[in-house]
Amino acid sequence: MSTLLQDLRFGLRMLAKAPLVSSVAALSLALGIAANAGMFAVLNGFLFEPLPFEDQEGLVIVGERRRGATDDGSGLVSMGNFRDYEAGAPSLVGATAYTQAVANLTGFDVPERLNLVVGTPNLFEVLGVVPALGRGFRPEDGAPGANVVVLDHGFWERKFLGDPGALGRPMTLDGESFTVVGVLPEEFDMIPANVDAFRVDDFRDRREERVERAYISFGRLAPGATPERVRQELEGVFARAAAEHPDANADWEVRVRAAREFFPGPTDTRLVKVLTAVTLFGLLIACANVANLLLSRAEERQAEVAVRTAMGASRGRILRQLLTESVTLGVVAGVVGVALAVFLVRWIQGAMPPELPRAFFPELDPVVLLVSLLVAVLAGVVFGLVPALHAVRGDLRDSLGGGSRGGTAGRARKRLRSAFVVAEVAVALGLLAGAAFMVEAFEAMTGADPGFRQDGLLTFSLTAPDDRYPTDPALARYQEELVASLGAVPGVQGVALMSSLPRSQANPTLQYAVAGREPPAGRELPRASHQAVNGDYFRTLEIDLVQGRTFDARDREGGQRVAIVSRAFADREFPGEDPLARTLAFQDEEWLVVGVVEDAVQDRIPLQGDRGEAIYTSASQTPLRSPSFAVRTTGEPTSLAARVREAIWAVNPDQPVALLRTLDAHVAESLAGPRAISVFLSGMAAIALLLSGMGIYGVMAHSVAQQHREIGIRMALGANRGTVLGMVTRNGLGLAGAGMLLGLPLAWIMYQSVASTLNFFEGGVGLRYAAAVTLALAAVAALATFVPARRASAVAPAAAVRE
Repeated sequence: MSTLLQDLRFGLRMLAKAPLVSSVAALSLALGIAANAGMFAVLNGFLFEPLPFEDQEGLVIVGERRRGATDDGSGLVSMGNFRDYEAGAPSLVGATAYTQAVANLTGFDVPERLNLVVGTPNLFEVLGVVPALGRGFRPEDGAPGANVVVLDHGFWERKFLGDPGALGRPMTLDGESFTVVGVLPEEFDMIPANVDAFRVDDFRDRREERVERAYISFGRLAPGATPERVRQELEGVFARAAAEHPDANADWEVRVRAAREFFPGPTDTRLVKVLTAVTLFGLLIACANVANLLLSRAEERQAEVAVRTAMGASRGRILRQLLTESVTLGVVAGVVGVALAVFLVRWIQGAMPPELPRAFFPELDPVVLLVSLLVAVLAGVVFGLVPALHAVRGDLRDSLGGGSRGGTAGRARKRLRSAFVVAEVAVALGLLAGAAFMVEAFEAMTGADPGFRQDGLLTFSLTAPDDRYPTDPALARYQEELVASLGAVPGVQGVALMSSLPRSQANPTLQYAVAGREPPAGRELPRASHQAVNGDYFRTLEIDLVQGRTFDARDREGGQRVAIVSRAFADREFPGEDPLARTLAFQDEEWLVVGVVEDAVQDRIPLQGDRGEAIYTSASQTPLRSPSFAVRTTGEPTSLAARVREAIWAVNPDQPVALLRTLDAHVAESLAGPRAISVFLSGMAAIALLLSGMGIYGVMAHSVAQQHREIGIRMALGANRGTVLGMVTRNGLGLAGAGMLLGLPLAWIMYQSVASTLNFFEGGVGLRYAAAVTLALAAVAALATFVPARRASAVAPAAAVRE
């Protein structure tokens, strides 16, 4: 132990004697460790941490998808089919189904819209959740009029300030009184996670519904049962249901998967793995840089090693001392890297979508910290071992005499440093290419022209209560009153009402047919984005009219059903034809096309093949229970927030207003995940460029220092500055060129990985950014070579000869 402490103290002194080398090496390694600690925290949360359910290994998720679909998800189920599954699977001891809903909470100071989960009475029993306060649901709670709710822990703390007296208190949801009977544990998160309360329903009025697939279904395995056995049982159940109800179940199939295999989805898993590979490349570059710095430092200490050897120190003892120094350097870098990772993980957490359970959030837990420190120590050992071995393998007489002319050992070290640089540049090219491919793909998804004017819009959503507006005519009148009240606010130029805001997640779509045209045999009907909007929608969002007209007072309930289509839709369905007066069939009705408008991006991330095909219907003919609004203002949109609320409450004082913010803020939050990935990858690319430049510069600067006398003699014999400059530059660019050549296969592998991960995005992966970063790497290499070369050409021949 005393020897180890002695080595440690000596190692710290030696690192302090070369502060520049030690600091650059530690910072290089710390950056790589920080990125890997953050990425491993993400990997740990997504792939290794358990779901927020008790005994998740005993849970399966049951769903349905169209036969032959390429997605890996299990999908949703209809309530009629779920009841068949529940009764026909002996391998399940219980099955539950639930759906998402919203409800208006009134009776408090300010009305509020809540996110609800509405599930079967055995929901918590199947998921293995025991309320922290009160009780869960009972079978009789699902009967009409029972009206009980269980609160999420976060909502209970926010709304009731954590008061246990909340149990038994009434809550008015959509005009009905509900009794609070329980509060869930703080650590429990539902899927999705942004839930305020849970309501129970036995769905007795939906038991024959088999077309609408709107329910997430979990099953609890019986002892000894497996997901495969459940799948076999439910396939038989579904076959009988398909025979009895062919209209609802034709071309569908049942899917059974272990819950842990379903969350997160395969696309998210592939994306996390690609990002992990990118960060590992960054760590490899940092380690190669450290190895080069340590190797240069080891050469400077040849005389010291020789003296210690001459005084009786064994080479093993010296090797241990040098390894102690490199491991110490690695530990210091690990501590700094973990400190940097704290900020990185917090930033990643902020970019996570709110519906994601906290179990998936990255955390610097003991496992992540331990792995990060092990990586640091391992990097210190592995990339300190080679320089240490070269330091103790030098020729003792040459080192003591100080007259080495660069024999075999010197050439071997030079080759090793060059090999590190070549490997560093090769890995850097792979990292830069992978980052460039992903950044370009995300930029194509998020940065394209949306087709509407995004600035100057204040947006919000609301849900009209069933008790006050029970019919479509009542809803339509309420919508018109809201639009009129909002339009009268000073500073408001236009009011757009729509099904959902553009660039939202899960925007509505519909399947349609063109009247008079045979549907495609053996294939699904085509699908397009669908928005029900008011007549002022296109003017407010500044979407240009191409042909025909927009909606007006004629387009009301009881009149001719009319639709407006986007230019992309018209080009796809009516190429070279006039789309006006053509008829579309959807929602069991026929709709006359009366106008064509310019394309506008509706989806958060356009899918492959989506070029903006959209169908718009009149909100007066298809009134909305939960519409979204966008108000065009003359000044700063948020300055009208209070007046907008007052205008809404002037129509209905109990109407909650949700998500009141600018459209810019809405889009920024919706696209926060892809943009965070782009920023992270851009940061990794910048670090890779910096470290690669440092590595090339370090090798060339050390080489120039070693060749100081040789260069002086050459110049004394007649070589000019241009010759010396060209000689050194060729050496550096040769190393960079070899590295880039070896990095091409790695870049191709990264291209294939990114392309397969993002193949569902239109445009796929381009090469524009990859070419740019390749040129940037070449420019950095040239600069890192030119600076030492210029210094070499400035050598004074007389001074070099005197040495």
